[in-house]
Amino acid sequence: SNGMVMSYSNVVGHRSMVFDGIRNAAYTRALEKVVTPDTTVMDLGAGLGLHGLIAARLGAAKVYLVEPTVAIEVARKVAAANQLTQVECFEARAETLQLDTRVDVIVSVFTGHFLLNEDLLPSLFHARDRFLAPGGRMIPDRGRMEVVPVSAPAYYRKHIDAWGRFPETCAEQGLPELDYAAMRAYAANCMSYDSAKHMAAEQLAIPAALMELDFMTASKAECDSQLDITIEQDGLCHGWMGWFQMRLGDEWLSTSGDPTPTHWCPVFLPLEKPIEVKAGDQLQFALKRAEYGEWTWTTTHAGRKQRQSTFLSQPLTPAQMRKSSENYQPALNERGLAVQWLLSRMDGSAAAGDLAGQLRKEFPQQFATDAEALQQVRELAERFS
Repeated sequence: SNGMVMSYSNVVGHRSMVFDGIRNAAYTRALEKVVTPDTTVMDLGAGLGLHGLIAARLGAAKVYLVEPTVAIEVARKVAAANQLTQVECFEARAETLQLDTRVDVIVSVFTGHFLLNEDLLPSLFHARDRFLAPGGRMIPDRGRMEVVPVSAPAYYRKHIDAWGRFPETCAEQGLPELDYAAMRAYAANCMSYDSAKHMAAEQLAIPAALMELDFMTASKAECDSQLDITIEQDGLCHGWMGWFQMRLGDEWLSTSGDPTPTHWCPVFLPLEKPIEVKAGDQLQFALKRAEYGEWTWTTTHAGRKQRQSTFLSQPLTPAQMRKSSENYQPALNERGLAVQWLLSRMDGSAAAGDLAGQLRKEFPQQFATDAEALQQVRELAERFS
């Protein structure tokens, strides 16, 4: 789907990863090549622990499962149920993990749908520098972003052009006519994550590598790359399809969905104005994204540029623009003051219910009910206590 948002603390939400046979078989083959009876392994961002538990089953001397969410409790139970006594579980992030030893292998799934999504790679690099022994191995140890110009008329019609034709939909549904064409510009600046099957995109050129990242040496997880592509067949180019490949041991695993899909989805980066292209035409594509930043993609054809950005996928007000500036000087609003007041009193001496009652008395305009105040306490306790 387009959002592709998942809470990793929802243990049932890990199903697509645990049952991704293509991915997990490739990880297993890579582990088989490096795990010996003397090997220590860290499964970073372990989730339900599958890859670390596989390493333990393969005979690793010690396996550390590191996961910041409640999902680690499932991994703990699975390790016990399978008598994998060499497994030790830590509910922690890489940045807060307390471990006085280094490991021979770090296995991770810190790659988002288009490699850099979710901004997990900086944590992987942090763990590598703190916990990987000299001469140690990482699985995966490289990632490569790939793109190709595509014709995707049905997908483009549904996700972009549909907004301009919304009055037709109103007529079809017997609704009063409304013009929603203002939404089209926002939709054209959205990156859509979906299955290759749903996109039904026809590739107009040979896929090309945009950027490659060496996880063993990289210090930044960012992209500022461009490439020239020669069109192989005539067609109407609606945008770009992107995915990544990662190196697991001595093999590369593609997330393009061709021929077999994984739990990762390729991405569609639309053009605001589709381009009629002919075989032999040159297209230039540039993609830029800083760590924790927005995606910006630029397409050049016959001297004409189209530049789009996820920054433009939402309405922007002057107040929002000011807040996004590095020079903005933030000051707490009333809600922020309430959170500050609450955090300052979370010292282990008061029950959550009592704190909620005090919070509501101090900030009656912010919390209409006791339940709302208690929920605020719970949310902060979940994150910071």
